[in-house]
Amino acid sequence: MIKADGLKKSFFLDKREISVLKGIDFTIEAGERIAICGESGAGKSTLLQIIGSLDKPSSGCVSFSGVDIFSRSEQELAKWRNLSLGFVFQFHHLLPEFSALENVMTPALINGIPMPEAKEMATRLLRKVGLDERLRHKPGELSGGEQQRVALARALIMQPKAVLADEPTGNLDAETSDEIVDLLLQCNREFNTTLLLVTHSQRLAAQMDRTILIENGLILES
Repeated sequence: MIKADGLKKSFFLDKREISVLKGIDFTIEAGERIAICGESGAGKSTLLQIIGSLDKPSSGCVSFSGVDIFSRSEQELAKWRNLSLGFVFQFHHLLPEFSALENVMTPALINGIPMPEAKEMATRLLRKVGLDERLRHKPGELSGGEQQRVALARALIMQPKAVLADEPTGNLDAETSDEIVDLLLQCNREFNTTLLLVTHSQRLAAQMDRTILIENGLILES
């Protein structure tokens, strides 16, 4: 489903080139659960952002179902991203002025789904993640674990082919982390959603099908 060929990414600082990714190749099948691990600065988050089309590689390509995602126009890419991918980040990135329900509805509304249907879809997902009594609460009124549940529901509302998560349990206590991981695995089972997670947690990585280990911009094992 997801294929990376020769991915390289460099940044320039004071005219000095800094190579973050130095030639990444891998294939991920539909429904697989993958952990991306490595030390800080190894290139894990950069790789995830490129796979999610939030950043572009300096060279190489990423294909989903045989199509190079960067061959699309910016408008086409944005539409594809919203329909095909769900994102969960360490810091939630919820809209603070919106309620939990409104945050989860947003991707559906962007895709032109009518308000009543989007509301029903969002309500169903929030109930699924155990927040049926918190629909009208804003992010500032929710705990860290509850905010992450909202972020997960938002990531899933369009039933994406893949969920990309960057340290999804990084700011959570052990019990809440286990609950979020259980929800991710449940989504994988129910919807055959591919999971691609950047994590420092060996406990979380052990629950995936396999681990892609990155060091100094290169894959050591996959």
